[in-house]
Amino acid sequence: MCKLFSFPVWLVLSLIWTGAVAYFGYVNAPYAPLDVSATDPATVEALRAATGRHALMYGLLAAGPPAIALIFGRMICRRG
Repeated sequence: MCKLFSFPVWLVLSLIWTGAVAYFGYVNAPYAPLDVSATDPATVEALRAATGRHALMYGLLAAGPPAIALIFGRMICRRG
């Protein structure tokens, strides 16, 4: 069972997961449409807030599952 949770396997799967999340994060990034004034302070602030929420959400989505898998894998292999 510990071969399933070995560090190289975890590293490869984590890199694949992070790459997939990064791709979907890039594709779904918030933007300001061309028909909206780019100099309006409310528009700039709304885009900044949306970009910050987007980066935080996709960052946690990219880092969370690999970290949880590493912790559980270490706990399982330590007991065995």
